[in-house]
Amino acid sequence: MKHLTVCTLALASVLSVFPVSGCIKAPGTVDLEQADSKNITDQDPTSSEDNDLQSSYYYLMARRHESKNEADQAKNALKKAMEKDPGSSFLQREYIISLKKEKKSEQALALAQDLAKKHPDDVENLILLARLKKGDEKDMTRLLERILELAPEDKETFLRLGKVYLDEGMNLKAMNLFSRMANIFPDYYVAYFYLGETQRMENQLAAARDSYLKTMELEPDLLEPRFRLVDVYKALGEKKNRTSIIAVLKDILDSDPGSERALIELGLLYYNTKDHRNADEVFAELGREIQKNPELVVNIAQILVPEHRYQDAATVLSQVRKVLPGNANINFFLGMAYEGLEEPDKAIEYYLKVTPDHPQYKKTILSIAFLYRDMNRTEDAVRFLEQHHRQSPADIDITSYLASFYQESDRHDIAVTMLQRALKEAPKNTALLFKLGAVLDTAGQREQSIETMKTIIRLDPKHASALNYLGYTYAEMGIHLDQALELVQRALEIRPEDGFITDSLGWVYYKKQAYDKAVFYLEKAVELSDYETVIAAHLAEAYTKTGQHQKALAMYKKALDNAREDQEKEIREIKEKLKQLKNTRQ
Repeated sequence: MKHLTVCTLALASVLSVFPVSGCIKAPGTVDLEQADSKNITDQDPTSSEDNDLQSSYYYLMARRHESKNEADQAKNALKKAMEKDPGSSFLQREYIISLKKEKKSEQALALAQDLAKKHPDDVENLILLARLKKGDEKDMTRLLERILELAPEDKETFLRLGKVYLDEGMNLKAMNLFSRMANIFPDYYVAYFYLGETQRMENQLAAARDSYLKTMELEPDLLEPRFRLVDVYKALGEKKNRTSIIAVLKDILDSDPGSERALIELGLLYYNTKDHRNADEVFAELGREIQKNPELVVNIAQILVPEHRYQDAATVLSQVRKVLPGNANINFFLGMAYEGLEEPDKAIEYYLKVTPDHPQYKKTILSIAFLYRDMNRTEDAVRFLEQHHRQSPADIDITSYLASFYQESDRHDIAVTMLQRALKEAPKNTALLFKLGAVLDTAGQREQSIETMKTIIRLDPKHASALNYLGYTYAEMGIHLDQALELVQRALEIRPEDGFITDSLGWVYYKKQAYDKAVFYLEKAVELSDYETVIAAHLAEAYTKTGQHQKALAMYKKALDNAREDQEKEIREIKEKLKQLKNTRQ
């Protein structure tokens, strides 16, 4: 049976960057296999005045060298072929492909763009350019649409253009495109599969059902369209389509008896429709499969948790746990499911059953601590981490997080003492040093914090967080602003898409009274950070300085909307600034 999914098979077609060199025969050449028998490659091309013949000779030599993995000789021969026939798009494409193989992507792209400009209606040139281009989706869309105008039966372009439409959220365009593709290629199952995908996205469920059924008719061994069909039947009404869903899932299990995905869906269907006898049988079978292959628990989680099907995950794992009550993996993922369901007591109950030999045991410990804190049981969180810190005093992560809890509860002295003790055992550990610097700062010991950040940078000149922390601290203090600028710029070179570092750069410019530059970087920072409260407030202040009062008001309101409950100080300051800004405008 074919267990490759439709998506895998289709993407193999879409993402293959280049065909094997020589799939298209050069005009005027013979096959390489015929060359030896005719002794063509042993002739002296210079004895002939026929440039076409000489070009063919050098092209064949290039192919021969390539077959022997003689890359340099192949490239030189190809160049000579191009010299003899400089107008050949075929040879130029072969040369561009050779550059791509050498990982000279920019040079290859530049030549492909030039070739496409010279011959804008040559489909092969445009296809090669499309394979090389990256980035500009609008430009790519226009290019792929042009290829389809010139070559309306190019499957690869259909699939690539459909993917671009879907990535850009143009589902209707994608649906129309795949509908057109299915009409042109009525026996091509991939066209119907993606037509079904777009129809399902647009909630055209009956049409999607028919498209998936057609996919299965054309390629009976594929499983993915069957799972999609199950989703459609469920969306059309699980109870009404119960018989059809069971039939499809059993069909899958006939092809792949150990399919945990099919067992999950079948067990859930029985369970949700109160058919507990059949549900127990399916979940028991799933339990037996897990006994044979314990990693299946991870597969179950990967099927359900990323789709936020936390209740389904909790149901399946709870039922399987009846067969395997001591399975640490099941307890771990049950804890994760209940955490997703925002049932912290249940999550903690199962996390506590995870044994120390589990690979995610430390994550479990930290999750329990944070769940306690989120339930406003900070003391329970601290006691829990203290217990594990006593058991593993050298564990840097537990030490660091326990210090954070002490910091949050204003027990800075305890946090500092604990971190300093840990640093005696690991004096160059930058993670512990960074935590110590942050705790010293919130404890009001700013000079000691600065010195700690300097120590980190001496140990690791590319420690972006320390560079940013020190630069931002200088900006907040209004000192060493040139040095602050240099520090933050270094941090941003390391993490260019970090919204908080970008904010620091904007804030340094604000402090240097370069308000236009401040606005530029702070606008970028709010986008990167999804309008984090402090960053949005910084931008509002910069807008105020540049006279953009309406924008400043809107940004302060945005900052308030995004504020967390624990940001009481920030909320007070923003409300005060809003009040002042409104008063100055009256």
